[in-house]
Amino acid sequence: MKKRILIWIFLVITVGGVFFTAFTAYRFSNITELAIKHSAETIRNIYLYSTNKDEALNVIRDMPNIEDVKIIRNKNIHTIYQNLNTFILPINSDESIFIQFKFLKEFENQKYQVILETIIINILFIVISNLLINWLVTPYLNFFEDLKRSIQQAKNGNFNRKLHTKLKNEMKDVIDTYNSFLDQLDKNFNLITKNLQILIPKIPRKKDKLVSVQENMEMLANINKFKKIIEDDANIGEIYNRLIDILEHKFKLNSFKIYAILNQKKEIKVVYQKNANCCEIKIPALCRAYRTGKEINSIKFPHICSECMGNNNYICIPFSTGGTFTGVLNINFTEEEEEHIKSIIPYIEAYLNESSSIIEAKYTLNLMKQNSVTDQLTGLYNRRYLEEIINKIAATTIRSDSLIGILLIDIDYFKQVNDTFGHDAGDEVLKELSKVLITNLRDSDFAIRFGGEEFLVILQNIKKEEDILKVAEKIRKTFEITKIVVSAKTIKKTISIGVSIFPKDTKKIWEAIKYADLALYEAKRNGRNKIVKFNSKLLENADNS
Repeated sequence: MKKRILIWIFLVITVGGVFFTAFTAYRFSNITELAIKHSAETIRNIYLYSTNKDEALNVIRDMPNIEDVKIIRNKNIHTIYQNLNTFILPINSDESIFIQFKFLKEFENQKYQVILETIIINILFIVISNLLINWLVTPYLNFFEDLKRSIQQAKNGNFNRKLHTKLKNEMKDVIDTYNSFLDQLDKNFNLITKNLQILIPKIPRKKDKLVSVQENMEMLANINKFKKIIEDDANIGEIYNRLIDILEHKFKLNSFKIYAILNQKKEIKVVYQKNANCCEIKIPALCRAYRTGKEINSIKFPHICSECMGNNNYICIPFSTGGTFTGVLNINFTEEEEEHIKSIIPYIEAYLNESSSIIEAKYTLNLMKQNSVTDQLTGLYNRRYLEEIINKIAATTIRSDSLIGILLIDIDYFKQVNDTFGHDAGDEVLKELSKVLITNLRDSDFAIRFGGEEFLVILQNIKKEEDILKVAEKIRKTFEITKIVVSAKTIKKTISIGVSIFPKDTKKIWEAIKYADLALYEAKRNGRNKIVKFNSKLLENADNS
């Protein structure tokens, strides 16, 4: 830019000087010729208007710079004729006056000398002007060149290119202010970058650092917004749905799986899976990411995980590896997707890190709630859970015009197990019965440890009474043939079951449970290992007793 501007200034001054010189020479030559011509016309007029022509000629001859003057006869001259220092001017149709000047040739030489001097002066003017302008303008042009380069480097995140000048005027103040601005910008930029690296440790670096910082700040704002939203979500399912939506639509993942591992129970389940994945882990300890608590990356270490059986690359990211829950995000990708995955992994990790505490808190809260309504020994619901939901279930049953089957179950001669083999053996019997109940119930049904060796089963949405009795008989037979290992010995136990039907037997759900208890008592009184359905006679017997 600097050279271009200086060349244009030089061309403008040079062309202007040449034009001015040519114009001056032309005007000077034109004016001198016109002056001589006017002198010749004046001499002609003197002769033309004098009364004594001869005397007029003598006077003209005596004029300075007149070499000769005479009257000639020439009918062909109608205009002024000039040849070197001679003029012939027509007087009338037959005569012309011949005038020869002494100085005309010398005057012509002087004219060219003046023109030459004018040219030389203009050349000197052009040279001096260009040198002077170059001396005055160059520092400013240098400033703008340095400013341009400095701004270009600042755009790429380099704020170390300062401006320098020898000028002492206002430009020096401008440069000092700009340099101070660069220092402050560099300080702020480093601070922002440092903070970003804390939040996104593996933050990708781009050539245009300012754009990179802007993109990362926008990403952090979105992550923070995401965190605030999931804080108000009602359950973990909603959080997972939001996270899955981001992974699919924001980060364009084509193949991934989310595992949820309950640390205390050592249980693992697949929360979500999109397309085929490289591993199908059933036991938490086999997951390398879960076991080490570190990111597993096949790009850095091919075949790092022995459980991965696929051909594609994979990255496994554990999150919330603390308290009750550990999540693992497994991403599978092809070689064509590798660069895209590398660029988004830091942001995915940031989303997981920011949301993991919320997910952990939700898991812990759910676990606490579940523990409060779950029997720790059998894993079945406890009586507290029954109290929370039973009225709602009863109201729904009445509205849907269906039936609820209530089974109250008691282990026959359970005290003998405890007395003979100990309480640990009794616990094993309770656990085996819980497994039988879970195996033989539908998803809509649920079993409750009602107290001691008593269990309550709620069968929902029943249409026929026979179906209730069929389920009860299936449970009784299954447990009867179940082999239970206690103290290195195998034993078998039986159960007695009392059955009532809501709202057929009563419109009150708790009363229906009481009726099932009466039926259970009757089954135990009549030999045990039986199923007894409630009837009104049982109620009469209870009143009499």
